[in-house]
Amino acid sequence: MHLIALTREQAEMAAYRFEEHGNSNARIARHFGRVGDEAKLRLCRAIRRLEREFAINLGTVCYKFLEKEKRPTPRVQQQVMDYVACWRVLDDGSRDLVVSVDRVREVDRLAEGDPEWASSHGF
Repeated sequence: MHLIALTREQAEMAAYRFEEHGNSNARIARHFGRVGDEAKLRLCRAIRRLEREFAINLGTVCYKFLEKEKRPTPRVQQQVMDYVACWRVLDDGSRDLVVSVDRVREVDRLAEGDPEWASSHGF
């Protein structure tokens, strides 16, 4: 099982890209390039490298996970997000968002109606 641990800052940046920039890496990169924020631009690029390496969409995952903490969300969304990610408390009291790459992929296949997923799980 592959896991990705994101700092709160990284998770919030991925969620921000989803919410404010249509989940577009190019749009958020242009935004931080225009305002001259090199640190946030590097952070966005690092998140995008993780997404490419693991072939998952951290923008959507982080947005939907953090959304359930900010406002009421459908129960199924809460359950799915708790299935794919969870907070891990560190020794210093800070928290990392731990994302299960395998579970994100499984939910993606289910949402896409992948016939292999259905047949491999006894449905």
